[in-house]
Amino acid sequence: MTLEIGIVTGILIVAFGLFVSEKFTVDKTSFFILISLLIFGIVTPEQSVSGFSDNSVLTILCLMIIAIGLEKNGVVSWMATKIVPMANWPFWVFLPLLMLFVGLFSSFIATTAVVIIFIKLFNELEKQGKIDKSKVLLPVSFAGILGGSCTLMGTSTNLIVSGISQKSGVGKFSFFEFSLAGIIFLLISIPIIYFLSKKILPKKVVEDEAEISHKYGYITSVRINEGSILIGKEVKDTEIWGENDIELIKIQRGPKYLKSALKTEVLLENDILWLDLTIEDLTAKTESLGLNILGVDQNKLDQIYSNEFHEVIVLPNSRFINMSIREFDEHLPENVFVKGINSEKKHKRVSGIFSQFFSKKFLTPGNRVLLTGNLTEIQKLAKNNELLFSNTVITMPNIPRYKKVISLLAILLVIVLSASNTFSILKSALIGVALILFSGCIQLKDAYAGINWQVIFLLAGMIPLGIAMQNTGTDVFIADHLYSVLKSVPTPVIISIVFAFTMLMSGFISNNATAIVFAPIVIAVAVKMDLNPKPLLYAVMFGANFSFYTPMGYQTNAIIYGMGIYKFKHFFIIGGILSLVLLIVASVLLPLLYS
Repeated sequence: MTLEIGIVTGILIVAFGLFVSEKFTVDKTSFFILISLLIFGIVTPEQSVSGFSDNSVLTILCLMIIAIGLEKNGVVSWMATKIVPMANWPFWVFLPLLMLFVGLFSSFIATTAVVIIFIKLFNELEKQGKIDKSKVLLPVSFAGILGGSCTLMGTSTNLIVSGISQKSGVGKFSFFEFSLAGIIFLLISIPIIYFLSKKILPKKVVEDEAEISHKYGYITSVRINEGSILIGKEVKDTEIWGENDIELIKIQRGPKYLKSALKTEVLLENDILWLDLTIEDLTAKTESLGLNILGVDQNKLDQIYSNEFHEVIVLPNSRFINMSIREFDEHLPENVFVKGINSEKKHKRVSGIFSQFFSKKFLTPGNRVLLTGNLTEIQKLAKNNELLFSNTVITMPNIPRYKKVISLLAILLVIVLSASNTFSILKSALIGVALILFSGCIQLKDAYAGINWQVIFLLAGMIPLGIAMQNTGTDVFIADHLYSVLKSVPTPVIISIVFAFTMLMSGFISNNATAIVFAPIVIAVAVKMDLNPKPLLYAVMFGANFSFYTPMGYQTNAIIYGMGIYKFKHFFIIGGILSLVLLIVASVLLPLLYS
């Protein structure tokens, strides 16, 4: 072993420890790797930042932007709602078909975006008594992971392994090159997940507090949009007057509050209405009346638009106690915003008092607050006992039809151009991004806000590690030692070992990081043993993706675990059994299909 190989091996061991311990975030650990390689002179400065210009990373960035466009313009929500009628079918039909559809969506749309949309949809369906979301969320997450493994663009891991394969001279993957194996994995997994979920997953626990949470009233502000049916009408002739569950508190025109009788006031475009209403009316009436919900900071409407509302309860030991609503909003993560505060029926129609409402109203234990923004960040607050996550409600955003059509056309264009080998997937993705940007379907500021930069920096920091392993011969060094162990082992067993080891590692560290480390090693092993590297690379790719047995292994698992419905044992038992079955299938299937 040379000194350089020792250094790279040492960095690998330290990095693995940091990933498992979660001492730092994955992107920060990745940056540690990058800097360590640079300081020890293992890579050049140019190589250390080459990850930011890597084709795979740029492709993932482009696909993220397209996925943001699909979600923001309601395409994913629209696709999800088409499955709603199936909720009335027998459960043994509904759940397998649901998993099949989620797997299909996730093959072409970011798995995390798909699963988050379904989480919101299931919350609504459960309130209507149509489903028990505790029986469907984990299966949907697993189906999304399986479906994302079926195509080149289904998940970032596939693109990363393909990029490593191309750089190593093995050749890049085509769009549907490994889809047959992915589809077989999905079809085998669906009945297994169904039967295990039915037996093991918890049943719905009905809590009075949860059942009535959506009936609470909230105070919020809304703006009258262009084309609203309220424009030009007197207040008394509209739905915001005389309704039992809607109370108009004040009308704000510009910076001033109107002092005239509200009942006879004629409403104008851009008027701001302060309302006291239930969450049901908030979500049902805003679109039909042509209103946008403003909340605390009226200047953020044009920058942040969301049709997702999360009800939370302030806990007695929360650090937010005794903060004003405005202070609370400022102390939240930058991508979480206050949209309303529960009504206590103590407000008055006096401008001098109400204009200071958000500044003067102080939070007390038990207060309900309506938030919008990043669901993961809100669940972190709940996990830290700052807030009690109570309920999620979604509305269908009022989006022009042409934006939905163009957003859908963009993803179809990427699929057709790359699958037909007309263009590379990077070139196809760039064309798709250009289409949604220049058509106005998404603004760059929305793309910047929605991109998962943690994944981008993780990949950009990890790619130099693969370069370092090749520069120093670390991959060959490890391959030589593996060869001495595996030289007399049949190919299916080698594939089984690779699949098992990558699947084991990806349960505790990032699946992308796992793939970046192991892909160069298995290529070197294949060369040493005179084997076709493709089946081994597929074993790395599928094994890294199939992070079922822990909630930390994949982002969608972490999200549903954070909702407090499941325990670690549910992932360990169902995911563990599923992992063992897929390990056996992969050992036979991959050499059979791709030898």
